[in-house]
Amino acid sequence: MSRFYIILLIVILASCEQTPYENLDFQLVWSDEFNSDDLQSNWNHEIGDGCEYGIQFWGNFEKQYYLEENAYIEDTVLVIKSQLTNFTYDDCFGNPQTAKAFSARINTENKFDFTYGKVEASIKMDRAQGLWHAFWMLPSNPVLPWPISGEIDVLEYYRNSNGDNIVHNVHFKGPQAGYSNFIGAPFIIDNVNSFFNDFHTYSLEWDQANIRCFVDGIQTLHVKKADHIELQNNWPFDEPFHLIFNTAIGGNLGGDINFFGDKEMKVDYVRVYQKTLPQ
Repeated sequence: MSRFYIILLIVILASCEQTPYENLDFQLVWSDEFNSDDLQSNWNHEIGDGCEYGIQFWGNFEKQYYLEENAYIEDTVLVIKSQLTNFTYDDCFGNPQTAKAFSARINTENKFDFTYGKVEASIKMDRAQGLWHAFWMLPSNPVLPWPISGEIDVLEYYRNSNGDNIVHNVHFKGPQAGYSNFIGAPFIIDNVNSFFNDFHTYSLEWDQANIRCFVDGIQTLHVKKADHIELQNNWPFDEPFHLIFNTAIGGNLGGDINFFGDKEMKVDYVRVYQKTLPQ
């Protein structure tokens, strides 16, 4: 083969591996800086124990009851407050229940839904046994049952016998209805005594074939479609998703509740970027 054709082949292969889309820069397309007290312009409140949404105790045997007033803006920061209680109520089936805590869960469904991009939020979390803080995403037009249409967990915090845990997970169709396959990774906390005193940036980069999660710019998870047969045959992440912030109490990951006083998750900002074509 002549030198000319070798060079031509290299050029063609390079052009196949790097599309113009991949070379574009991320552009800010949506954000909430929480500079206004009007939380409802961008967010929906989910209320109760999940019964009204068809997932009682939110599918994880959680112990909280979500209230609208437990998510609010204070000094340009979103606050999700968790408070211990013994709140008795009748669920949507008329059965008596007791919640062990009040907390809040908000989402952008039908107010901001998007496919692909970069998402980042600056978050500060209280740490305690029983808290389950989360910044995550669900499909806006899901195929039931969960998790056929996927789930992306940009941040989950919980504490167990192994100490404080910060993890990222990607959920997709499992071997049985209602069960998920998932790929996840932890973030190693160097100094737990100081880490939770500050805000940290939790981010996601998501495209047609990759999902990457980061903490303070350090990549902690890379899920690559081509590396997993089950994802090659079932990649549910090509549809619109929406954002969710919540703090659950107890449940599968929160575990036993062992804290006193109010606890908070604070969000300074959340921003979404996409690779958009030049105008």
